[in-house]
Amino acid sequence: MNVDAAPSDIRTIPIALIDPPDLAMREKMSDAGLEALADSLRRHGLLQNIGVIVAGDRFRVVYGHRRRLAAELAGLEQLAARVFPEGTADEQALKIDENEEQEPVNAAAQATYYRELLDERCDGDVRKLVRLVRRAESFLLDRLDLTRGDEQVLDALRRNRINLSVAKELNKVNEELYRRLYLHDAMHQGLNARAIRVLRQTRDRDRRLAEAAQPGAAPLVEPSTEVALESLDACLICGSESDQHEMSYRKVHRSCATLMMRDRNDAARERSSK
Repeated sequence: MNVDAAPSDIRTIPIALIDPPDLAMREKMSDAGLEALADSLRRHGLLQNIGVIVAGDRFRVVYGHRRRLAAELAGLEQLAARVFPEGTADEQALKIDENEEQEPVNAAAQATYYRELLDERCDGDVRKLVRLVRRAESFLLDRLDLTRGDEQVLDALRRNRINLSVAKELNKVNEELYRRLYLHDAMHQGLNARAIRVLRQTRDRDRRLAEAAQPGAAPLVEPSTEVALESLDACLICGSESDQHEMSYRKVHRSCATLMMRDRNDAARERSSK
């Protein structure tokens, strides 16, 4: 696991005293899969301990929720568990690490889970979420973006009808009609992320050219007195547009660029306040 080892001990605990997690990370558990795991538990017993946290005179699942459900289904009365003290700060990080050591969690489930943690446990503060789950801020922003996108895209990702790259490209398609068309083709014809990106960029270019060709058309980009447009010719590090001959162009994730710009602005404010 990625988190530092928290103090714990191994105990055998009655299943009746083990409550489900406050917020489960896995959204779906198939009946067939649970029954297969229950059958394995009947034949071989529990091969890997679950993790629980002390909750008064009871215990709450940190990881192994699926194993706990299957054990109950199998008719087991007790489970071996790694027990963490009440108030363990790393509860959410432990859950995430253990889940990812098993079968990776669906990106849509991750997105929904992180959104609920952000809203319910972190007061909407992404930095608090970073400390809670111990994941890179760029990774969390990438997943949270999915929850702000198209619900049908998120649902298709949740059902494994499309992959994460396709979902991210679809959410960049501004026109709902075309987003739906591309989503359909991605699910039924295997349209990949690169193809969607080309289609989106071509559509955006054609639309902007058509708008610009109309008599009395407004400028392609209207000036705004509220939001300053970021210069494409400015250095991302220092913000200067000078010495263009020294410029080199690199691809950068939008979330990474946001973090870099925010940190730079924070540093500038600190310097000006001194």
